[in-house]
Amino acid sequence: MINEVEYVVKINSEIKSMLKIVEDLGENVQVALENGRKGMKDAAFEASVEIQHREEEVTDLCVGSLIRYQPFASDLRSVTVALKVAYDLSRICRYLYNITEVLEEFDVNGCDVSDVSALLKDARSMVSLSLQAYFTKDRSLASDVIKRDNSIDERYRMVLSTQRKSSSEKGDCILLNGLSARIIERMADHACYISNETAYLVTGRRRSYR
Repeated sequence: MINEVEYVVKINSEIKSMLKIVEDLGENVQVALENGRKGMKDAAFEASVEIQHREEEVTDLCVGSLIRYQPFASDLRSVTVALKVAYDLSRICRYLYNITEVLEEFDVNGCDVSDVSALLKDARSMVSLSLQAYFTKDRSLASDVIKRDNSIDERYRMVLSTQRKSSSEKGDCILLNGLSARIIERMADHACYISNETAYLVTGRRRSYR
């Protein structure tokens, strides 16, 4: 029989598998974006489907744990937070797939993507750190991730402003940068959602996050 500690460990083991998929895909998408590489869409879609299946597995484990063990207090928070973390990881994976769709859609040859590439690198770092904070229940690290969101938002707006004022970039490059920046900004938001859930997991108190 799985005891209360072990079922949380099993749930988090599935979430770690989800994180591995997201981090591997994120690295490949980063390279594709920096090099204007097409042809990643199918592989990214497969990763997105796989992570959805794993999210469903986490949901089944969480629901089963709630029914079988009827946890309360911190154990109950562990289960309900895990459900949300799995969902956020699934969304992040989908956003990475969306970037490959953008790369496939436009003529990206010769586009300057340096700002967007740096934005993606930072958002990926936020995702990894948010999960590190979750697994270790590090409230301070979770708070640091949330604080980084203001920088992401500011730089996202700067990308839009730069592209709007550009007189030299071709239309496809403007669309690539603008759409990708918006997708990445949403990724960072989900890293903050995970961090916010970590704070709730540790303290039992929720705070508002836009």
